[in-house]
Amino acid sequence: MLAEENRPRRRRKGTERAKAWIYSVLNPLMEDLRAENTLLAKKNVTWRYQTAEMEFIRQTRELISPSARPNYDDLLRGRPDLQPIMRDRDTKVETLNQAALACWKYLTEGAWFQSHVQQNLQMWTEEGNPYPGGPIPEDEFWQLVAEYVLNDTQTLPYHYSSQQFWSRFQMIFFVFRASPPFSELEQAISALKKANEALIGTLDQTRSHLCEEYDIPAAPIS
Repeated sequence: MLAEENRPRRRRKGTERAKAWIYSVLNPLMEDLRAENTLLAKKNVTWRYQTAEMEFIRQTRELISPSARPNYDDLLRGRPDLQPIMRDRDTKVETLNQAALACWKYLTEGAWFQSHVQQNLQMWTEEGNPYPGGPIPEDEFWQLVAEYVLNDTQTLPYHYSSQQFWSRFQMIFFVFRASPPFSELEQAISALKKANEALIGTLDQTRSHLCEEYDIPAAPIS
C-alpha cells in the first residue's frame, strides 16, 4: 500500500471553475476598475461626441471580454453574494451616464456654446493659424470642443492638431463647467469612484478566499 505522502493528490472538484472565475473575470475586472478610477480621478468620463455616450465607463458585465462573459455569469450564480455590490456599481454607472448626458445637452442644445466656439475659431484662423480640427469636419469642431469640456480635458498630446488651439482657449470654455449640471456630474463621478473602490476590495477578498480554498495561485504561472 502506498504511503499517505506518496499517494497522488486528487484535484478538488471545482478547481477549474474557480480558476476560470479568477483568471478571466476577477483579475481583469479589478484591473479595469482601477483604470476607470484613474480616469475618474481626472474627471474624465470618456465622453465621445460622435456617439454621445461614454466610451470606456460601462456596465460591469460589459467590462468583461465577450469570450469570458459566460464565466462572469457563472460567477454570479456560484457567488450570489456578489450580486448586490455589482448592481450598486451598475446603478452608479447609469447615474453618471445620465449626468453626463445632461451636461452634453446643456452644451449642445443651445446655440450659445456653438457660437462661442465659432467666434474663437474665427479669431484663430484670422490670425493666420491653420484650422485646428484636422480630419474633423469644420461644422463638427464645436462638438469636439464640447467633448473636451465635458471630459475636463486639461492637456492634449502635442501631435493633436487641436492642441495649440485648446491650450490657448480652454479656460474660456471651462467657464461653462460652473453650471449646475456639472455639479451633479462631479457628484456622480465621486459616487462611482467610491463604488469602484468598494467593489475592488470585495473582488480581491473573493479571489483570496478562492485561492485559499482551492490552493491555486492568484494569477496563472507561465
